[in-house]
Amino acid sequence: MASKTRAQVRAAVAARLAALSGWTESRFAADLFGRDPDSTLHKGFAVGLGNTEDRRADGYRGRPSEGLLTDSEVIVRFGFRLQPKAQNDTRDLAEAAGQELVVSMMAYDSTWPSDLKIQLRQVTAEVTPSGEWFLGTQAYNVTHTLPLL
Repeated sequence: MASKTRAQVRAAVAARLAALSGWTESRFAADLFGRDPDSTLHKGFAVGLGNTEDRRADGYRGRPSEGLLTDSEVIVRFGFRLQPKAQNDTRDLAEAAGQELVVSMMAYDSTWPSDLKIQLRQVTAEVTPSGEWFLGTQAYNVTHTLPLL
């Protein structure tokens, strides 16, 4: 398994999702997602990172030449515009859009996930108080080797 830094893991996930038709990566960090203009928030997404933890037994320092086997939390946030007079119908469309992201993340092909092991951990969603936007959040566990050199 080749080593990947946290930044490389985040960039790989962002590139994977940006390749989907109709989706655009936000200019804002995942922690600030939702501040995009309305014109780019619909089917916009941001990829962020949570904690990274060592998978090996306590006290294992790792070898610089091997790297350290870790689990990193990857957080994907996305937006979808709801129609005021058809909120239930457009919420279903928003859920389907979120499912499209999950399917892309969980797919296996010749280029993905390569040196990563990806597991879906949690999917949550909320509707903004104005009722105009559906904001979804997906959390994934990504197992990868963190370089120590």
